[in-house]
Amino acid sequence: MKSILVTGDSHIGPLQRGLDLLPAAERTRYTFWPLGKGGAIRERCHTYDDVRKELTITSPNWEKRTFSRESLSELSPETFLFLSLPANTSRILRGYSWNTHVPWRLASGEAPLSDRLVEEMIDQDCRYSLELTIDLARVWRNFAVIEAPRFFANATYLKVFRQDVCQHIDSAYRSRVRDALTRHGIHLVAQPDVTISDDGTTKLDFDHENPLDNHHANAWYGGLVLKLLAEHADSCGT
Repeated sequence: MKSILVTGDSHIGPLQRGLDLLPAAERTRYTFWPLGKGGAIRERCHTYDDVRKELTITSPNWEKRTFSRESLSELSPETFLFLSLPANTSRILRGYSWNTHVPWRLASGEAPLSDRLVEEMIDQDCRYSLELTIDLARVWRNFAVIEAPRFFANATYLKVFRQDVCQHIDSAYRSRVRDALTRHGIHLVAQPDVTISDDGTTKLDFDHENPLDNHHANAWYGGLVLKLLAEHADSCGT
């Protein structure tokens, strides 16, 4: 049974809370190294030393952490490292005027955006998170990415943006990130199927315990993801 280290953005919070839902004997295998809010990744947040195989977090808004073969081996030589960061669509969904500018196929009076322009917007948003992800894979081969949950139907921005537009952007973003990870041989642990509703949003059953938070999932969701991480880690060789 491999040790599991989970690091990344605020979406690891539900996983930390979900730890309490697991049997006591299973909890000890998990360690959490939070980085900080995902919004910081709009800029480069790390340095990478290819000689030492060492990645250092440099963002003033994140925890100061160093990932190296030495530091990870101290946990266990068979530690499996999981990162929540690149497969997170919240920045692009909240950061653009999707009420006035929409993908051309969905335009109905709004300014139409070409497929290429949407792809460029996605690439711009995920650029630094993918760079960090790829460098982290160079540090530690027992490594995979955790997909962040799809948005909830009560997301605040849906009061202004059309849901079909948001789902189009969300799907295109996840597909583009998944393709980039595949090209670099990095596995993506997908959102649990049972948590996704028929309309493609995350079921409200898994919404955050705080009614004011309609962005993050709850502990129940976190517990389901932890089980998927364990299954993936235990099925992989060292």
